[in-house]
Amino acid sequence: MEARAERRRVRRRNQRIVLVVVVLAMVGGYVLYTRTANAEEPIEEPTLQTTTVRKGDIVLTAVGSGNLMPVAEIALGFRTSGTLTDLVVGVGDTVSAGQVLAQLDSATAEIQVKQAALALEQAEAKLADTRRTETQTIEIADADLEAAQAAYEALVSRSASVGTQLTSVRVNLEQAEEALVAAEAAYAVAWDPGRDWELAVKQMATALENEREASIRSLEKAKDDLEIARANYSLAVLNLEDNGATQSALSKLLTAQQHLDDLQSGADLQAAEWAVRQAELSLASAELTLSNTILTAPTDGTVVGVAVHVGETAGTSPVITIADLDTVQVRFYLEESDLDKVNVGNRVTTVFDALPNDEFIGEVVRVDPALVSVEGTQAVQAWAELTLPEDQAALPSGLTAEVEIIAGEVYKTLLVPVQALRELAPGQFAVFVVDEAGELRLQPIEIGLRDFANVEVLSGLQQGDVVSTGTVETE
Repeated sequence: MEARAERRRVRRRNQRIVLVVVVLAMVGGYVLYTRTANAEEPIEEPTLQTTTVRKGDIVLTAVGSGNLMPVAEIALGFRTSGTLTDLVVGVGDTVSAGQVLAQLDSATAEIQVKQAALALEQAEAKLADTRRTETQTIEIADADLEAAQAAYEALVSRSASVGTQLTSVRVNLEQAEEALVAAEAAYAVAWDPGRDWELAVKQMATALENEREASIRSLEKAKDDLEIARANYSLAVLNLEDNGATQSALSKLLTAQQHLDDLQSGADLQAAEWAVRQAELSLASAELTLSNTILTAPTDGTVVGVAVHVGETAGTSPVITIADLDTVQVRFYLEESDLDKVNVGNRVTTVFDALPNDEFIGEVVRVDPALVSVEGTQAVQAWAELTLPEDQAALPSGLTAEVEIIAGEVYKTLLVPVQALRELAPGQFAVFVVDEAGELRLQPIEIGLRDFANVEVLSGLQQGDVVSTGTVETE
């Protein structure tokens, strides 16, 4: 590929050399012809026009028209409806982010907030009381259970045969209770959420699933065995001679156990906690409703519109409009043919119809990617930010403006007329330099900016060089 590229470069260089040679030959032939041809019949020679390479300026511009526009404009409305009781700002006022702009009648919303706050205080007090009394109640219930257990065991221990009869079933009951504790512990270990990651490991997932299934079966079996052991224990007691007293003691024992179990389940405490959470949500909702009666500024800006008065009903429709007027921005339009002259960063000079004697400098900050229709004609839409003098008063939005875009500019640079250019190849140019003897010499040059009259010379010429701009026939 490098060899092919080198061949292409050599070929293009040879073509340029051939072209230059041909041009030089044509010029030489022309000069020789004008000196020798028709010697016997003199003919008026064309007059050679020349100019001197000089220094000057080139400024490429395009002109568009548009209007002063705010950088950002926000229409604000309430999140609820009501009667407007307070309007803090007016058109032209400067506001800061978070500043209150207007307010609706908030009496009802304030009452709802107070009611919700009171309900929350009551729920929190009940929760605190539940926590306090629950501990005391559990301690009492535990003591009652121990007393019932002691009374029950005292009755059954009166009979000598009771000790023998109850030993086996009591041991079974204790073993069943211990087995249940062990099964519950194994279940807790197997179903620990911290082990869920093992399910993602193929080698460990099956083992964990088997372990969990086994823990379920073991727990169910332990519960069943405990129930059976308790029943056997109760049946053995019922076989005692004093069945009435024993049965009564057993009933008290079971009742005390059930009461303690209910307390330890924490149902009352959980209900109290849920009531507090519900009260918190109700208070938050009431506070939100109250805050919705206040309209605040979301950002710094200037009030440019107010569409409501105190006493009127306001709602979610826009009632106040604020805009950022600190950044002066002009939206303007150009003809399609001037698209190449407007780019982000280009300097602009703006004159407003209302201030014809003042010029405002700025730069292009945006060129929209799609053409727009302006009075039935396709146009380029662009935006420019202006820099105002420190003593300049704020400009009202909507001012009509004429915008001049500086597409390119050079100053005190070498210039030659466009007529002096000779294009050798696309993008390659030359001029005919007139030497002291009046002879023409083709001189390749590098050019920069050009307008309809002159072209910037970057290299190849010096100030004061004389170049040809063509010939003119003389009569």
